[in-house]
Amino acid sequence: MNLTLKNIKLALGEFTLDCSLNLPSGKLITLLGPSGCGKTSLLKSIAGLYPLDRGTISLGDRDITNLDSRFRKVGMVFQDYALFPHMSVEKNICYGMNLKNDAARKRSDELLEMVELPGFGTRMIEELSGGEKQRVALARALASDPDLLLLDEPLSALDARLRRVLRRQIREIQLKTGITTLYVTHDQEEAMAISDLVVLMKDGRVCQTGSPREIYTTPAHRFAGEFFGSANLIPLGDCSHILDGFDPSAFPGGPDFPEDSYLFFRPEDCRILSAEDSPIQKELSGTGKILYEEYGGDFHYLEIKSGSLCIKIKTKSPEKLQDSEIRWMVRPEDCLILGDD
Repeated sequence: MNLTLKNIKLALGEFTLDCSLNLPSGKLITLLGPSGCGKTSLLKSIAGLYPLDRGTISLGDRDITNLDSRFRKVGMVFQDYALFPHMSVEKNICYGMNLKNDAARKRSDELLEMVELPGFGTRMIEELSGGEKQRVALARALASDPDLLLLDEPLSALDARLRRVLRRQIREIQLKTGITTLYVTHDQEEAMAISDLVVLMKDGRVCQTGSPREIYTTPAHRFAGEFFGSANLIPLGDCSHILDGFDPSAFPGGPDFPEDSYLFFRPEDCRILSAEDSPIQKELSGTGKILYEEYGGDFHYLEIKSGSLCIKIKTKSPEKLQDSEIRWMVRPEDCLILGDD
């Protein structure tokens, strides 16, 4: 079911959430941004836990702005699980179900199968691991057959291996059920891995919405470029000093860009040149000293000092890294000119 937020505003002390969104039905949508940008506040507003100062929230054709949270048909998984420790797994899942005992027990068993915890119904919450608690919390959120599922950093307390396992499980459950899902995270890799759509937030506002690929390849501004993945951002005034072949008129909108503009390109778009190589005409090239090198299995990650700047390079050519001073290049078509935030 599609979710529409129209001109919503919420003041929490000195912080203000102020945004509009129109999110499609049946998709997994990630709210991504740095800590304190308003992701959880937005989620709690949608759930009915924070009343709005202004604006409307619609789920499908229902205006749920002033509905009690119990009647919104919204399920929520909290970062700290919010399970009842004195109840069994089954009773936690059945809590709030409008079903008789046998039907509720059957529904609980079905949900435990879905989250891959069959037979866990009689266990107490305190007997479970962190990952198991998170799955029970997900099963409880699904128990009421919600039209919208809200997940507030559900994997942040888990180790890296378990996060990868559970994020895939969450994605598979979302695809199976078709429930529109809002997933809060500050982890860019997590957002890239499971999202149909990413909503990038900063300071209580939405600053870009798009698929993970769209935001990664065509960020709207400097903040989107450097927050969503690793990036090189060279102030335009420095480009001619460290890059051979740089011509601002070669880029759309050039040559007269605002002073606070940056040349943007990803580390994997760079190529290391050997002593025998020479840049192809129209390619941008620079030289630098290796400051840092990291082995990543099928790639090398490098940080190169070019002039006063540090250039990040991700390469599959470790055999070309014998010298501390290297030459590198990037194609203009792999670059963008971005404005400041």
